[in-house]
Amino acid sequence: MSEVTTDGRPVDLYAVLPATGEPAFVHARVPPGAAILDLSGCGGRFADPLAGLGHPVVVADDSAAILAQVRDARTVHAALETLDLGERFPVVLVASTRVNTADLAVRTALLEACRRHVAPDGRVVMHWLPPSWFDKATSYTGRTWQIEVTFEIESFDGTVLHSHGTYRLDGASWEQRASVRRLSRADLHAALAAAGLRFERHLGGGRQFFAAVPLTAPPGA
Repeated sequence: MSEVTTDGRPVDLYAVLPATGEPAFVHARVPPGAAILDLSGCGGRFADPLAGLGHPVVVADDSAAILAQVRDARTVHAALETLDLGERFPVVLVASTRVNTADLAVRTALLEACRRHVAPDGRVVMHWLPPSWFDKATSYTGRTWQIEVTFEIESFDGTVLHSHGTYRLDGASWEQRASVRRLSRADLHAALAAAGLRFERHLGGGRQFFAAVPLTAPPGA
């Protein structure tokens, strides 16, 4: 049986999941050669291609097994709550839907880690599930690269959506459950502001990628 991280990520699945255009998308929207702190929770899926495009990348994760998949980037084994590298980066990347987690404490820790590590003139580049995604969400079976994916919505009360994903490749299969929260744009902006960040602009990608920048003063100042 594949090892599963404490937050439910099947380690072997993340070793074979491909990037589907995200590294090139991010590369085209950040300064050439900009250093990137990757907090996506996806191992080398995005970090290694970005390193190949000329970016020094640091990947931070609380799973040593996920970090072991990274080949071309520096890794740091730490939880979001305690992550403090003493460095600032021109780009902090969250190319996953972690900001939509149903767990408020995890979302808060994620955004605060972004704020601690983004340079004063830097940007947080983040992916999220906008309200329109929830309006259209449905169970389906399809393919991501060569991986067959079955996505089932187990329940949705209009705010929190619980899902069950099954992934199959070459006779192997993995399962992953997730719970994501429908955040309005006002909810998103408020969560960013509470962490000392400000929504700057959408970056394209169906308005699912956006940039946030530090507030001129930390929250509470």
